[in-house]
Amino acid sequence: MSMDDQIEVPKGTILFRQGDSSDTMFVVDKGRVRLTLGAGAEVGEIRVLGPGEFFGEMSLLSGAVRSATAEVIEDSRLLVIGRDAFAMLVRDDLATVTRMLNEQGARLARTNDPLQQQLQRLVRVRVIACVLQDLGAAMPVPWSVSLEVLAGHLGMTAETLAPIVTELVSGGAGTLEGATWKIDDRTQVDRLIGLLNTLAGGAAATRGHLRGPSAA
Repeated sequence: MSMDDQIEVPKGTILFRQGDSSDTMFVVDKGRVRLTLGAGAEVGEIRVLGPGEFFGEMSLLSGAVRSATAEVIEDSRLLVIGRDAFAMLVRDDLATVTRMLNEQGARLARTNDPLQQQLQRLVRVRVIACVLQDLGAAMPVPWSVSLEVLAGHLGMTAETLAPIVTELVSGGAGTLEGATWKIDDRTQVDRLIGLLNTLAGGAAATRGHLRGPSAA
């Protein structure tokens, strides 16, 4: 794509989602775009961008996946800058690149405060609540579930879920054997409940049921 590529995008369009791969950035010529962090019920707004503002540059600067979700909230016209054009920009216009870096730093400062911490806490609450729901009132143990199955019920990837489960296991809530989370006894169940109370200050609920071919 060249720096002259423009697209007309209707309201409601999701340009990209957090975690997507990327090879473009965008400049808003007309309209508005909202950047959000998180998924499902744990979505938080980072910023709404208007004409003259840009987004998506972090993936081109770092080569990482998308760090946020971009939704068009007003019929918009966007300038699309591909990787090759961006490389030319980096070589030829240091002032613009510096502005991008400064803006990115400001966004990171905004997302690394209570909003992001709250989103991270809520994701952990959902994971624990989903497991407790599957255990049910009888809480039969031993119990196990594959990370892939659990991630599917939570609407996330197994790669995203794995460090969360590792953290919970380090807090005494079961064991992690390969890609399977196991809770062996009632003491570990009680520890899981304690972690939920620490995170949420009370009970939580989530949708779905885990029982299936991969859950025991």
